[in-house]
Formats: sequence, structure tokens, C-alpha cells
Amino acid sequence: MLTFKIRLPEVPPSPENIYSDAVGLLLSDNLRTFHGDPGSHITYLSKRFGDMKLSLVDPHDQGERVLFAHHIWNSGIQMAEFISDASDPAKEGERGGRWDVTGHSVLELGSGTGLEGIVSALAGAEEVVLSDYPSPAILANTRSNVETNVPKEQQQKLTVQGHEWGVLTDHFSKAHANYFSRILCADCLWMDGEHYSLAQSMEHFLSYEEGARVWVIAGFHTGRAKLVSFFDIAAQAGLETENIWERDADGNEREWVKERNGRQEDASGRNKWLVVGILKRKQASSTEKVGRQEQFFASMLMQKSNRHT
Repeated sequence: MLTFKIRLPEVPPSPENIYSDAVGLLLSDNLRTFHGDPGSHITYLSKRFGDMKLSLVDPHDQGERVLFAHHIWNSGIQMAEFISDASDPAKEGERGGRWDVTGHSVLELGSGTGLEGIVSALAGAEEVVLSDYPSPAILANTRSNVETNVPKEQQQKLTVQGHEWGVLTDHFSKAHANYFSRILCADCLWMDGEHYSLAQSMEHFLSYEEGARVWVIAGFHTGRAKLVSFFDIAAQAGLETENIWERDADGNEREWVKERNGRQEDASGRNKWLVVGILKRKQASSTEKVGRQEQFFASMLMQKSNRHT
């Protein structure tokens, strides 16, 4: 169970806590999708690297608060588990080495606490950039988590960087175009209005190396339709979905489908499940690439225009 991989700080009993616990017992199928409270901390219980204490930012600006960088999400825990297992000598060969970051340059988009990027560094990545919206509070908290959980001699290979999806004209974006062989993205798909910008950043930063991949994991808690939308938009941006499947909090897996149960998935059921996707660059001629880019940007402009009308 993914939720067994974390430990929350003990809170003194109160009527509110008792009620919350009772709801959890009565609705045991309604798995919690996020964990922790703003300004608090959470402990990730890693079998591979030991307990990791992660502070959770307490953003005071409402615009930053709606980014939900002040929680740990099940998708991030799952990605950290995949990466940890891939580096474990006792589990060598598990999942065909699919989640191995050894020797890779890694970019985490929407890093929040930085959990997946920190685990990547500990698992043997050559270089790791943990990026999130350029909020001083969010980025300062991520840096604090790096200092807390990464040995000092390894911290030099991690960088915390502000990056707004789709904004690719700053120095960092220009200097790192087509640079990263691994891009991590955990629970960033719930904002369907940002799908074009997110896909644009992925395509911009992904290396042209044959083995370069984007790893995406997201929860169904905001609805399946939003997840379907992202993978369609990523294809327009030139990113092909190489593998995609669904996995629940207990490790059960099933086929990915764009629609399930006649679009009548109940909240408690879908909260258990994550979509796991591995994306790579589409192979296309120069002419096809130009045409695809023109179509993508036209769609992006239309979508942004609709949002402002």
C-alpha cells in the first residue's frame, strides 16, 4: 500500500481528528490521494535509502496555494518507489530496468517537495534539476529538503530551479534545450488548462538521445477525462506514448482505457488508481515536424483564447 510508505507527524487528539479518523474507517475504500498539512512535514519511509523527512511549504499567496505544492501525492510516492527499486541491487532487472536513472541527467517538473528528484540523485543520477513554479517560498522549501536528505558530498549534483511551464526564453531554458535524458512529472495533470504548456516544456527539455524518456504518473482524483486530454496534447507536441497502464495503491495493474464504466467511475474507486505513462520523441521527417509544431501552437493559442473569453 502506497500510504504505508509515509509517516505523518503525530497530532494531539481533537474532535476534528476523531471525526476524520471515523470517516476513514467508515469509508475505507476512499483512499486519501494527498498527505500532510502546509507548514508541517512528512516522512517518506524508503527501504533503499532510509527515512527521509520532507518539510511542506506553507505558501501565503493564494495564487501559489492553488498549485498544491504543499502536499505529498500518491503519484509522487509511486514514482519514488519505482526509481528506488530500479537502483536496488537486490531487485536488479525488475521492470526491465525501465525506471533506472543511473548516469542520467534528470529534470523534475512540478517537483513540490522534491521527493522524486532527491531519490533520483541518491539512486545514481549524474545530474538532477528540481523545478517548480518560480515561487521563492516553494523553491526555498525544496532546497531545504535537499539539504536535509542528501549527503553534502552529493548535493552539488542537484539544482533547484524556478520554471513556469511553457516559458522557454529564459537563460535556464535556452541553456538546457534538449538536454535531459529523464524527465519526471508526478501529479501535474489535474490542471487541464496547463496541458499545452506542460507538453511544450517536456518536448523542449527532452534530449534527442534514443533512450531519452518522459515519465508521467498521475491520479484519477480529478477525473479520467483530464488525463486523456494530456496524452492527446502531448502527441500533438511530438511526444509518443510508448507505454501506458493503470496501477492502484496495492500494486495491482490493469490496462489503460480512455473511458471506464461508461464514465461513471465513483470517487472512492478512482482515488485508488494512478495512470503510469512513458513518453518518447516521435520519429518524423523534418517536414512532418514543422507541420506538427504549427498545428500544436495553433491549438495552444486557441485553447488560451478560449480561457480568456
